[in-house]
Amino acid sequence: MLKQHNYNQPLPPNKYNPLAWVKPEADIGDNCWIGAFCYVAERVTIEDNVSLSNGVQVYDHDTSYYRATHGRVETKYYHVTIEHDVQIGANSVIIPQGKDIIIGHNSIVGALSLVTESIPPNSVAVGIPAKVVKTINGVD
Repeated sequence: MLKQHNYNQPLPPNKYNPLAWVKPEADIGDNCWIGAFCYVAERVTIEDNVSLSNGVQVYDHDTSYYRATHGRVETKYYHVTIEHDVQIGANSVIIPQGKDIIIGHNSIVGALSLVTESIPPNSVAVGIPAKVVKTINGVD
């Protein structure tokens, strides 16, 4: 018989959002917003004034080779840095492929984007994979 769920049970403590999964090893700055259903991995640094909209996934690893070789190649881990004053749109995914990723300060990543490479400061990047489509001038 299934155990009935206690819907009055308090959610686990999470200073960012009780519906987000933020690994405790992640380094997160001040005044950050992390929306519901976000995932932030261990080797992630998020600087001050960053906003991750609902559903953003920030991974620190790439398991594609591990899966393709049935475990003969180890999972590779990388570091992801999201610099200050960055906005990541809803349901975007940041996943390193072969090297560390830095999303430069004052940048915007559009909703539903797939970030696999670094994005320079003061940029707007969108798409799958995310590409810079505009620069933001006069900001700093």
